[in-house]
Amino acid sequence: MTAPDELPRTILLDLNGTLIPSSPGAPQDTAGLRKVGQLAQELGAAGSVVGLCSDSPLEQLWEFGQDIGLGEPREFPVVAENGNVADIDGRVRVMTPFAARKQVRSTVAALASEHGLQQADETLAPEFGGVRPGRDQWAFGANRRASVSVFGPRDFLVAVGQRLRDWAGGNHTEISTESSPDGRYLGIHPYRRVDLGKQRTLATLASGQKELLMIGNSLADWVPACYGVRCAFVADSNIPDDVRAEAWRISEQPDVHGVIDILTRLTGLTAGRAGRS
Repeated sequence: MTAPDELPRTILLDLNGTLIPSSPGAPQDTAGLRKVGQLAQELGAAGSVVGLCSDSPLEQLWEFGQDIGLGEPREFPVVAENGNVADIDGRVRVMTPFAARKQVRSTVAALASEHGLQQADETLAPEFGGVRPGRDQWAFGANRRASVSVFGPRDFLVAVGQRLRDWAGGNHTEISTESSPDGRYLGIHPYRRVDLGKQRTLATLASGQKELLMIGNSLADWVPACYGVRCAFVADSNIPDDVRAEAWRISEQPDVHGVIDILTRLTGLTAGRAGRS
């Protein structure tokens, strides 16, 4: 594990499992999140900007970042939809277009009819105030530009994943799916491995500035150092030894407390950034 020696120009924070609990319905640590916002402002005064990187859509990440004190929407960087969409310097870009998105949505809707489910209005994830569909309902996630998310009964979402994998294989189309811990949410992305979206986008962003730090809780937030991205992690026993050895820092604290630990240590590097300004 390499020790921090320079304040990154851009710091991106993962959401689920890092800033907020990954378990659906678990309460958020509002005091901890406010502390993250305070540290972000302190780092901002030293020339480093703190933003968000998550599978969630831009609109929800803009609102969440504003609520915890990162700034007004479009003032802080956001990498959304698992890396497929980015808002950097106030400009929204689709980093990984989803050419088959319409066909995927049609396939999901047709399978829902086979299961006798009624379609509800597009919804937000519960962590953003959304309400999951009822027992005999399903819904698409709202505000998606280059991915698809689906809420519904567990057995239906298992069937969706299998149907889409079969469909993708028969149509020579790359698709990956990722389920929530409770099995009632499914994210669908336009590449074979679900970790590729973040990796590709973060590597692209790092190539333009060479000073990007990603703080997360799992291998989904890992980008090998050869791509120019430095990574740090909150406490998580599932991070393998080779990644631990290459990581910028691994906090002993979990969730938002680990983020606070890492950001606090970064504030100690502000003198170095000031000296280069």
